[in-house]
Amino acid sequence: MATEVSSAPTTLPQLQSVQKAMAIPTVEAAVGQVGAIYSKVKGAHSLLEWALSTAEAGVVLAATTAAPYVSAPLAVGDAKVAAAIDHLERRVPLVTEQPKVIVETTKQAVLSKISPHVNKQVYGARAVAEQRVKSLKELSWAKANALLSTAYGQKAMHGVDYGATYAMQLLDHYLPPVGAQEEPGSEITPASNDPALHTVQTVGRLSSVAARRVWANLAYKINELRNSGIELDVRRYVTALLAALHLANVTSLQQQQQADREDRGAQRKAEHSRPSPEHNSPQHSASTTSNEVKTTPESKSVDPSN
Repeated sequence: MATEVSSAPTTLPQLQSVQKAMAIPTVEAAVGQVGAIYSKVKGAHSLLEWALSTAEAGVVLAATTAAPYVSAPLAVGDAKVAAAIDHLERRVPLVTEQPKVIVETTKQAVLSKISPHVNKQVYGARAVAEQRVKSLKELSWAKANALLSTAYGQKAMHGVDYGATYAMQLLDHYLPPVGAQEEPGSEITPASNDPALHTVQTVGRLSSVAARRVWANLAYKINELRNSGIELDVRRYVTALLAALHLANVTSLQQQQQADREDRGAQRKAEHSRPSPEHNSPQHSASTTSNEVKTTPESKSVDPSN
């Protein structure tokens, strides 16, 4: 569209307002986009191209014909519009920047206005949430202390302490400390001050000591093997350990199945060895008794056939 306008006859007056407006990057980009869309629509079909070309020729002819009659008032209006554009550029220098710069500057200005309010709301919500979590934590901790202060709670806590002490003795026997190891959690809060904290610290100390002892002894054994000239491949060791565990599991399963089969066989034998119910029937018992009576000497002496 800009091409058709620029190729118009030279009799048309050159408007300073149009030139100043086209010098603004935003207006120039908008006109370029509109011109590209117009050219695409115009070239979509030959009928559209003919119709739009005819309309352009009519507009140019009408402007050329009316130019001598409207040149004076058009010049006055053009001067006023050009002065307004100059005033706008002085008041708002941002309009002379590229569209990307305008968008980024506007975005930063909006964020600078909104961010303090948004941050205030976010910080306020976070503070409220933290306060609620803290209150819930304190309430749960107080409930735990109250529960551990009862007779059953004291028994449970003493059981935990006794179990931790016994576990430490087992660790000292089977996994003694290697070298100078720092035992974590040596200072434990007394149970009388905070029963819940005392229980948590006791269990945590036991877990930490067990983990340290296991890894320390494993590293010590590996170093002993290396010093003896035996190189231990950890991957192969883990693979062999998993294979051994799998074999043990399969063997245990087969033994369980064999035991189940033996139990079923024993049950079948017991069922076959039981006397059938018809042997214990009354008729069979009566016939057996009569036969026994006939075979006795008393029955023979009473028999009339003799």
